[in-house]
Amino acid sequence: MFKILWLTLSLATTSFTSGTSVSVQSAYSNAGEVIKMRIQGHRVDCQPNSDEPRQCFLVQKGVSIGMENWEVLQQPIEGFDFEEGYTYDLIVKVDLLQDKTGSDRFKHSLVQIISKIKES
Repeated sequence: MFKILWLTLSLATTSFTSGTSVSVQSAYSNAGEVIKMRIQGHRVDCQPNSDEPRQCFLVQKGVSIGMENWEVLQQPIEGFDFEEGYTYDLIVKVDLLQDKTGSDRFKHSLVQIISKIKES
Protein backbone atom coordinates (compact mmCIF):
# COMPACT_ATOMS: atom_id res chain seq x y z
CA MET A 1 0.00 0.00 0.00
CA PHE A 2 2.77 2.42 0.96
CA LYS A 3 4.68 1.74 -2.29
CA ILE A 4 1.58 2.46 -4.39
CA LEU A 5 0.88 5.71 -2.52
CA TRP A 6 4.54 6.78 -2.80
CA LEU A 7 4.63 6.00 -6.53
CA THR A 8 1.41 7.95 -7.13
CA LEU A 9 2.71 10.97 -5.20
CA SER A 10 6.08 10.77 -6.97
CA LEU A 11 4.44 10.83 -10.40
CA ALA A 12 2.17 13.74 -9.47
CA THR A 13 5.04 15.71 -7.96
CA THR A 14 7.27 15.04 -10.98
CA SER A 15 4.62 16.13 -13.46
CA PHE A 16 3.91 19.48 -11.78
CA THR A 17 7.23 20.59 -10.32
CA SER A 18 9.74 19.64 -12.97
CA GLY A 19 7.94 21.48 -15.76
CA THR A 20 7.90 18.38 -17.90
CA SER A 21 4.79 16.54 -18.88
CA VAL A 22 4.27 13.01 -17.69
CA SER A 23 1.64 10.47 -18.64
CA VAL A 24 -0.32 10.06 -15.43
CA GLN A 25 -3.01 7.56 -14.56
CA SER A 26 -4.96 9.38 -11.84
CA ALA A 27 -8.33 10.64 -10.79
CA TYR A 28 -7.93 13.28 -13.51
CA SER A 29 -7.09 10.98 -16.36
CA ASN A 30 -7.85 7.53 -17.69
CA ALA A 31 -5.50 8.12 -20.62
CA GLY A 32 -3.68 11.00 -22.23
CA GLU A 33 -1.14 13.42 -20.89
CA VAL A 34 -1.55 15.91 -18.05
CA ILE A 35 0.47 19.11 -18.52
CA LYS A 36 0.88 22.53 -16.99
CA MET A 37 -0.05 25.37 -19.34
CA ARG A 38 0.03 29.19 -19.13
CA ILE A 39 -2.63 31.14 -21.06
CA GLN A 40 -1.86 34.75 -22.05
CA GLY A 41 -4.46 37.38 -21.10
CA HIS A 42 -5.56 38.13 -24.65
CA ARG A 43 -6.41 35.97 -27.64
CA VAL A 44 -5.20 36.36 -31.21
CA ASP A 45 -6.89 35.98 -34.57
CA CYS A 46 -5.78 32.56 -35.78
CA GLN A 47 -7.63 32.51 -39.13
CA PRO A 48 -7.10 36.04 -40.52
CA ASN A 49 -7.93 35.18 -44.14
CA SER A 50 -11.03 33.13 -43.39
CA ASP A 51 -14.71 33.96 -43.78
CA GLU A 52 -15.12 32.73 -40.20
CA PRO A 53 -12.53 34.54 -38.06
CA ARG A 54 -11.59 32.66 -34.90
CA GLN A 55 -9.79 33.71 -31.74
CA CYS A 56 -7.12 31.40 -30.30
CA PHE A 57 -5.14 31.30 -27.08
CA LEU A 58 -1.45 32.13 -26.80
CA VAL A 59 0.09 29.48 -24.56
CA GLN A 60 3.27 28.27 -22.95
CA LYS A 61 3.56 24.62 -21.94
CA GLY A 62 5.71 22.77 -19.41
CA VAL A 63 9.33 23.94 -19.37
CA SER A 64 8.58 26.85 -21.75
CA ILE A 65 6.46 28.59 -19.07
CA GLY A 66 8.08 31.90 -18.18
CA MET A 67 10.13 32.06 -21.38
CA GLU A 68 9.62 34.71 -24.07
CA ASN A 69 8.04 32.49 -26.74
CA TRP A 70 4.30 31.85 -26.98
CA GLU A 71 2.55 29.44 -29.32
CA VAL A 72 -0.95 29.57 -30.76
CA LEU A 73 -3.34 26.92 -29.45
CA GLN A 74 -5.85 26.24 -32.24
CA GLN A 75 -8.20 24.11 -30.13
CA PRO A 76 -10.49 25.21 -27.30
CA ILE A 77 -9.91 23.96 -23.75
CA GLU A 78 -13.01 22.06 -22.72
CA GLY A 79 -14.40 23.30 -19.38
CA PHE A 80 -12.32 26.51 -19.37
CA ASP A 81 -14.11 29.88 -19.24
CA PHE A 82 -11.54 32.46 -20.35
CA GLU A 83 -11.81 36.05 -19.09
CA GLU A 84 -9.94 38.63 -21.19
CA GLY A 85 -7.19 40.50 -19.32
CA TYR A 86 -6.15 37.65 -17.02
CA THR A 87 -3.16 35.32 -17.34
CA TYR A 88 -3.94 31.77 -16.25
CA ASP A 89 -1.83 28.85 -15.10
CA LEU A 90 -3.72 25.61 -15.67
CA ILE A 91 -3.42 21.87 -15.42
CA VAL A 92 -4.75 20.50 -18.72
CA LYS A 93 -5.37 16.97 -19.92
CA VAL A 94 -4.40 16.41 -23.56
CA ASP A 95 -5.94 13.42 -25.36
CA LEU A 96 -5.04 12.16 -28.82
CA LEU A 97 -8.14 11.64 -30.98
CA GLN A 98 -7.62 8.72 -33.34
CA ASP A 99 -10.16 9.84 -35.95
CA LYS A 100 -8.71 13.38 -36.47
CA THR A 101 -5.66 14.77 -38.26
CA GLY A 102 -3.45 17.83 -37.92
CA SER A 103 -3.89 20.05 -34.88
CA ASP A 104 -7.50 18.81 -34.55
CA ARG A 105 -6.21 15.45 -33.33
CA PHE A 106 -5.66 16.88 -29.83
CA LYS A 107 -8.45 17.45 -27.31
CA HIS A 108 -7.66 19.73 -24.36
CA SER A 109 -9.68 19.50 -21.14
CA LEU A 110 -9.33 21.65 -18.03
CA VAL A 111 -8.28 19.73 -14.93
CA GLN A 112 -7.53 22.62 -12.57
CA ILE A 113 -6.97 26.38 -12.53
CA ILE A 114 -3.77 27.00 -10.56
CA SER A 115 -3.82 30.79 -10.80
CA LYS A 116 -5.65 33.70 -12.44
CA ILE A 117 -3.73 36.98 -12.41
CA LYS A 118 -4.94 40.36 -13.70
CA GLU A 119 -2.60 41.78 -16.33
CA SER A 120 -1.30 45.28 -15.70
